[in-house]
Amino acid sequence: MTPLGNRSLVALAVAGVLAASAGAGVRAAAPSKPALYTASQATAGAKAFAANCAACHGDHLEGGAGPALSGATLGTLAKNTKLTIGDMFSFLAQQMPLNEPASLTHDQYTQIMAFILKTNGYPAGSKALTYSGAMDSKTLITPAGK
Repeated sequence: MTPLGNRSLVALAVAGVLAASAGAGVRAAAPSKPALYTASQATAGAKAFAANCAACHGDHLEGGAGPALSGATLGTLAKNTKLTIGDMFSFLAQQMPLNEPASLTHDQYTQIMAFILKTNGYPAGSKALTYSGAMDSKTLITPAGK
């Protein structure tokens, strides 16, 4: 190839890389997760989770005797079933803990849900998650990193 041909080829390659970079920036933005709970709810939820849930679901929601409540396993389940916060919360509040279903207070259940949401990358906000709001939520579960 002639020297002029090499320069043209390099210029074309650089232009292609720049165009691809610009396009990637537009596509990379993922929808943000809604703020559905307060930071204090998640903090209280971490304590309630440790006392009532961690023995089965793991200290970091990684699973054990019970299923994972974060990460890739939850991601697969959520994607395949279109799992909503309402679905998860309804099961949590009515069926957990396994040895004493529905034995916690409404506040404890919403706090635990806030902790689960926090662990899965949902941001804290200024409005508290309510029991009825969690039950009725149609927001899809998306684990951290999704």
